Amino acid sequence: MEKLDEIALEIKSLEKRYSRYLKEKERVRKRQQDVHFTPKDKEILIETFVIANIVENLVSKAISRLI
Repeated sequence: MEKLDEIALEIKSLEKRYSRYLKEKERVRKRQQDVHFTPKDKEILIETFVIANIVENLVSKAISRLI
């Protein structure tokens, strides 16, 4: 009976360690996602810069014509 209790305690301990391990791996994965852009993210970022540059040029031209 003692052996079963010891085994049960060991299993619970291993479950807790495995749970902590999974949480840490999930944190690391999320951190890496925050740092690295997906190809779609890169495409959206480039498109945003291009659109912003076009708008800036249009505003600059409009202001220069008014002056």
